[in-house]
Amino acid sequence: MRMTVLALALGLCAVAPAGTAFAAKPVAKPAAAAAKKYDEAKLKALEAKLAKSPKDAKLKKEVAEANYQVGFTMMNNPDLPPRVKYPGALKKYRRALELNPKHAAAARDKKMIEDIYKSLGRPVPG
Repeated sequence: MRMTVLALALGLCAVAPAGTAFAAKPVAKPAAAAAKKYDEAKLKALEAKLAKSPKDAKLKKEVAEANYQVGFTMMNNPDLPPRVKYPGALKKYRRALELNPKHAAAARDKKMIEDIYKSLGRPVPG
């Protein structure tokens, strides 16, 4: 269902046959979002801090989580057009995985976006 909703949001799928209704499920928030909430400004500050201490493992994990949360928020922002939000979210998910290859949610959401682009015959944003 999530792939259908995302494909519809991309505006790239065919029109549904008459009488077919699509009901979008509310998207679940990341589990860590309840504990910490990151935005672009906090992420930028954390990335700058990481640049000064690139070997700090705890900071790497925090920056990875911040990237994931900013990407998740971007992907689910109804005010952003699909051509902006999906490539932007994909970039944040890739950065999260670069810093923490074991970040399961980032891997899952990255794969979902890439699979949708591929299934629609569109190039995956770089």
